[in-house]
Amino acid sequence: MNFLLPSYLFGLFLVAVPVIIHFFNFQRARKVYFTNVAFLSSVKEVTNSRNKLKNLLVLLARVLFITFLVLAFARPFIPNEQAGEINNSNYVSIYFDNSYSLQNEYNEKRLFDVGMSYVEQIADVFSGNTLYQLVDNTFESNLSFFYEKDRLQEKLYETSYSNAGRALQQVAVRQLQAVKEGGAKSGNHIFWISDFQKSSVGNLGGLVPDSSNNYYLVPLAPNKKTNLYVDSVWLDNPFIKEQETNQLYVLVKNAGEESIENRSLKLYIDDKQVSSTTVSLEAGESKEIELAFAVSDSGEKSCKIEVEDYPVIFDNEFFFILRVAPKIRIINITHGNYSFVPEVYSNESFFEVISFDVNDLDYNVLNSADLIVLENIDVVENSLLIALQRAQNNGTSLAVFPSDQTDDTSLGALVDLPINSIKPVQVDGAYPQMTIKVPESENPFFEGVFEQVSSNMSMPQGTPVIDWPRAGNVLLNFRNEKPFLAEVGNSEGKLYLFAVPLKPELSDLPRHALFVPIMYKIAILSKMKNDKLAYSFNDNIAQLSFDSLNKNDIFKLTYQDFELIPSQRVVNNQLLINIPQNNIEAGTYRVTKNQSDNYFATIAFNYDEKESELEYYSTEELESSLGKYPNVQIFNAAGMDDFAKEFNTRNIARPLWRYALFLALFFLLAEILLIRFWKGA
Repeated sequence: MNFLLPSYLFGLFLVAVPVIIHFFNFQRARKVYFTNVAFLSSVKEVTNSRNKLKNLLVLLARVLFITFLVLAFARPFIPNEQAGEINNSNYVSIYFDNSYSLQNEYNEKRLFDVGMSYVEQIADVFSGNTLYQLVDNTFESNLSFFYEKDRLQEKLYETSYSNAGRALQQVAVRQLQAVKEGGAKSGNHIFWISDFQKSSVGNLGGLVPDSSNNYYLVPLAPNKKTNLYVDSVWLDNPFIKEQETNQLYVLVKNAGEESIENRSLKLYIDDKQVSSTTVSLEAGESKEIELAFAVSDSGEKSCKIEVEDYPVIFDNEFFFILRVAPKIRIINITHGNYSFVPEVYSNESFFEVISFDVNDLDYNVLNSADLIVLENIDVVENSLLIALQRAQNNGTSLAVFPSDQTDDTSLGALVDLPINSIKPVQVDGAYPQMTIKVPESENPFFEGVFEQVSSNMSMPQGTPVIDWPRAGNVLLNFRNEKPFLAEVGNSEGKLYLFAVPLKPELSDLPRHALFVPIMYKIAILSKMKNDKLAYSFNDNIAQLSFDSLNKNDIFKLTYQDFELIPSQRVVNNQLLINIPQNNIEAGTYRVTKNQSDNYFATIAFNYDEKESELEYYSTEELESSLGKYPNVQIFNAAGMDDFAKEFNTRNIARPLWRYALFLALFFLLAEILLIRFWKGA
């Protein structure tokens, strides 16, 4: 046993005070007169004997009270076997999980603040020559260095929430790499302070701590799990027109352990509330909420869904972008004097149709198109084939109407299918035509096209000029089950292949009522496929399409006074942005040129929905997975008022002063009881 403050042991000399009082009792004797001297003699002998025993017990109680009180002030402790290793430590690496899920609370304190207090306490445990590393979820390069205690405090105060989630395997590799680069091969101390959220830290079963270092797991557990958040949003009709009522669907989840009632949910468009409702959910329940809205003008609209929730508030807002009547650029490539395509799209101002004869085509314009319509082309030349394939790989959709003289080899190379050309033959001065089957009502391509699908509804007819093996997503069939219209190919852009040309003598499709909604659907889907409503910080790439881009253009993200130039690259007319993982909050950001501040687009970022799922590894689960390793210690941190003391008890010394204080109070109480209740003194 050792003493933290041995100088207090000099107080043991105070034991002499009760001893002196015991042996030099200056109380005066009193005379008592009795008529029976013999009786007085016997009473005196009995009283003296009892008083002597009582005085000895009181003396012993006083001596022991002073002794244990002095020992309590001297702070006795039993040294731990690891005390020398702790005191001689050179490197301590601390991982502090600063994810947004630490907004949850324990005893009305945010877990983030509780975790910061533990980091401060760790710095007080080790010796003055110890160097520290603070790692958080940002994984910034300067976090790989070790520094002294004062610098650790500065780094800690600079730490704020991060939208990046890290698996423990990533953290372990980074910490081990840092200590090895620092020159320490073994005996280092590695701390993990986290809520150990299951969606972030990964599978603990595959995590094997390095046996040459010591690991300390400090789980931060809230009193209760409570969180309401928006998981995702989507539109009933992805193409929004001005003054047209649309439906927005919102998936809301209750990730808590208690039911919620009548929480408000509001829809804002350009900071104006346009719709609201209330939501009630049982614990763990999710529900689709439908909100109606309409917009008065075209363009991009910054929108958000706001829910009422506390204490986890980082996901109370879900941001997204609505593009109202966006311009859809259509390139129509024909060979001949007629074309039905410009007429189809002429009634809507958001369609922009540019027609080219195949012999006068500028291949550069193909990269700026949302949809390319190939009409009445006999042979797809190699140069055109390469240009079309490049446009498809960049996300442009392609609709192909063959000619009655189609070269099956070149067309097959374009659609990546074996094409069999069919020479149409007239019978009695007309081409025999087959009727198209009524489409299946469940087919999502025709959603919103028909008010009602019936078996006797009018359908177009046509004479097929090509045939191909059944492949891809067949949208329309002839009565003989041969494909009339199919979505084929494996490129980024969709490819729609028709079996008939746009010639009135070979098909009545150009004049049929179904032709316009089909072509509208193809054009709208070609625009909507790449325009996501919102991106998550967990996504890798955000993709934006522009009419014309220069490879040397540099774009930045701006929000109020915040500016960031993300990693980016330009591929044809598409801007690919590496979504930032750090130093950025959820919201809607303007995409502008770095030097001119010219506005190009708006993009919305949201926190990863996995961060909102409040499922944690319990202390028991951590013990089961990692507690079996001898160099791993797991602390029930949320239940400790003083983490440093608990750490000292386990690893440096076992304090005994509490026991000494309790014994001192016990003997003081014993003295009081002896004096109060032992009569006859």
